[in-house]
Amino acid sequence: MRIALVLRKKKQQQSDEVGQAVVFEVEENKVVGVENDILQTADPDSLSIWALTKKVKEIYIPEADEKIKTFFGNLGIRMKRYDELGNDELFQTFII
Repeated sequence: MRIALVLRKKKQQQSDEVGQAVVFEVEENKVVGVENDILQTADPDSLSIWALTKKVKEIYIPEADEKIKTFFGNLGIRMKRYDELGNDELFQTFII
């Protein structure tokens, strides 16, 4: 399964927002691969196309409302906000 961790957006010089995503390939509860990607925009449509192209099944993101989570759920992609991760040590290390 592929899990994406979307990192907080950084402002560029000309106010374009660029995000970064780390994609983990997980097999039998072990990370067997890691890939970094630059996201040119974090709007839901672009993010969904990116996730489907990368075959991501779960996305962890700084913030998302229920409407966006439902949108991704309808695409077969589970989405969680950082505050829903609880005490997951692996992902908490990236959020700090």
